[in-house]
Amino acid sequence: MRILAEIKEKLDDWELDLFRRSCFGHFLDLEPEWLEGGKTGKRNTFAGQLVHFLLLRRMRTSKKKEMWFLVEGKPARFSLTEFAMVTGLHCSAIPKISTEKSLRLKNRLRDLYFEGRSQIKQDDLVRGFRSMFNEGEGSGKKEKRKKKKAAKRGQEREDRVKVALVYFLEGVLLSADAKKNISDFYLSMVEDLAMFNAYPWGSEVYDLTFDSLSSKNLVEKYKERLAKPQEKQVQGVKETYTLLGFPFSF
Repeated sequence: MRILAEIKEKLDDWELDLFRRSCFGHFLDLEPEWLEGGKTGKRNTFAGQLVHFLLLRRMRTSKKKEMWFLVEGKPARFSLTEFAMVTGLHCSAIPKISTEKSLRLKNRLRDLYFEGRSQIKQDDLVRGFRSMFNEGEGSGKKEKRKKKKAAKRGQEREDRVKVALVYFLEGVLLSADAKKNISDFYLSMVEDLAMFNAYPWGSEVYDLTFDSLSSKNLVEKYKERLAKPQEKQVQGVKETYTLLGFPFSF
């Protein structure tokens, strides 16, 4: 939740109020311990061992978008219902929005704060967001003139919130691969805050989280490891894997 802490630190009161009235605003109410450790100084970290424990106890079912686990002899479920209860995100059916149509539109935020790049990665998104609070950083002369015009129109403060929403979506809720490009579609959609806030992000984040969790097949991998001859097993080597989406909800 380091990203959320940064957003809270950089946005001013007016901007924070606009962010709070968005579909992600309720995350601002998380206790400081979830962000930077609060008074304890200990940041709340992801409980990877607990997730691993549950994945090893997954049950086979006919449910396509649910995960069931056997814990202490009792079944436990992880589905869109539990995800919605934990996250508070909209989890209705994903509408069919034409991505191609959106990409044909002129992406003002991309042109203004990301130098019009056709491909924007996570690191670019971070630098672009931070440059909005640090005049001149990561911008050419043309971009600086555009930013000054935006500031005169009072657009710059709203732009900060829009980019912050995409920053939170990509960096926290989707936790996508940092090497992959972020979706240009999101930067286009956030220009219309009403449409962005009405979109069922919960369903999209759940799908990514579920697919990431269910793709691990840890039980099968564990059985294969045990079946290997003792001399072929590498001692002291820990198997690691990356989870996408929002595994904090799991």
